[in-house]
Amino acid sequence: MVNRYNENWFIVITEENKQETITEFCRNVLDLNNVDIFQEERREQEDRKSELPLDELTVNQEVLRDLLNKFPTPFTIIQEFYYIDRSFRDSYYTYFSNQHFHIKQYSRRLFFMKGIISLDELILKQGNENVLEQALMGVCVINPLITGAIGRTLIKPEYCFDMEEKPVFMRLSEFVLHVYGKSLKINAFPYRMQDAETMRCAEVTLLNLIEYYANSFNDYRNIVPSDILGFEQKYNYERVLPARGMTFPVFTKILSDLGFSPRLYNVNSIEKFCFSEVTQKHELKRLLHYYIESGIPVALNLAPQHNNGTGHSLLCVGHGEYKEELFEYAKSIKLKNWDSNEGGHALINSADFYNEYVIVDDNQPVYKKRCFDNLSIYSDMNVENIAVPLHKRMFLDALDASTIIYEILKQENYGIAKWGEGYLEKNEDIVTRLFLASAHNLKKFRIQTLSQNLATIYAFLPMPKFVWVCELYR
Repeated sequence: MVNRYNENWFIVITEENKQETITEFCRNVLDLNNVDIFQEERREQEDRKSELPLDELTVNQEVLRDLLNKFPTPFTIIQEFYYIDRSFRDSYYTYFSNQHFHIKQYSRRLFFMKGIISLDELILKQGNENVLEQALMGVCVINPLITGAIGRTLIKPEYCFDMEEKPVFMRLSEFVLHVYGKSLKINAFPYRMQDAETMRCAEVTLLNLIEYYANSFNDYRNIVPSDILGFEQKYNYERVLPARGMTFPVFTKILSDLGFSPRLYNVNSIEKFCFSEVTQKHELKRLLHYYIESGIPVALNLAPQHNNGTGHSLLCVGHGEYKEELFEYAKSIKLKNWDSNEGGHALINSADFYNEYVIVDDNQPVYKKRCFDNLSIYSDMNVENIAVPLHKRMFLDALDASTIIYEILKQENYGIAKWGEGYLEKNEDIVTRLFLASAHNLKKFRIQTLSQNLATIYAFLPMPKFVWVCELYR
């Protein structure tokens, strides 16, 4: 007799039953394929699949299993069976309902709660939303598809990284979830897998990015897959369904239509300097780091280096800790003051202290920290383009800002030489940290950390909506 985990409302995972229960649960739930067959035949299929070895799982099952294995035991899985997922239902009416086979309309939603949660605690007990919110580890939508069954997923990052991977610095948004009459909040970044029919990697990247911005700021509206396909159709010369992917020039054009003022950087368009040891690829990484340090999620376009194969798209939403072993490398490529006969103060870029970034990639588990040179699961893929969704009031981009700031620091009358008189040693190196901040947050921080007179000056200083900041360190 097979355990019908796909029919249970509450499933408790303990250390004793973890391996077997998680594997069987993933099989049961994700066997809800998109072809509606007779109930008796489906039961027979489940019985046969339960006899398979534990390691024989589909891609969807492996993704869900790997996620569940990260959660500390005991934990409870709460299922919502007839869930209407906004994105999938849009794709269903746009595309899947026109298929030859009958595809189910409803998704199911899984809530992952730390500890053992009973029906009484979830529904009958009143005023315990704070307790349930603390127990909530994440939520995952399962769509009735064979490919890309993992739908909209929100997971607290602390449950996705091992101790040796921490600390990580990520951009998150606070989402409100409704589970059987209770409203719970969770800080996460959206994740989902492509279905290869209505959404490919670029469409998934765009959908996750826009959901983050629409949930975080009033300037932007939420979208569904058909909105993206409609924009794509405007800029294509052939049909866009079934989806065949999206180029990054079209990607940024859609961002413009959605109210952003995007900036697209190509690695080959970055200026080369004959006597510089900084490569175009390294300069692109610096630009990426400036935006990630500013709390701006960035879309990355990866391309194969040794063949003409298909490219890939993913999101970068954070970075890891600085690496002390990179300090010497950062010093070796420091920016020297060539205008000074005495050498002056060379500038060490703090962006060179980092090489690990947190990505959201539908080909990998939820949140993954990887080296910039190896962001994809495919070893021959390197970053070719980065698309930055800048606000319409962010007129100065990172490339221009860094150029202007370094020119200011070299000035004889008000640059580093003047600023460091009586403080810096001769030819002492300086570390720079560049990022973009809102004027509101910058003033708030400075007022809290400066003396009363300087705080007053900052409070009344006229500023644009966003300000580029360059911090200087010895």
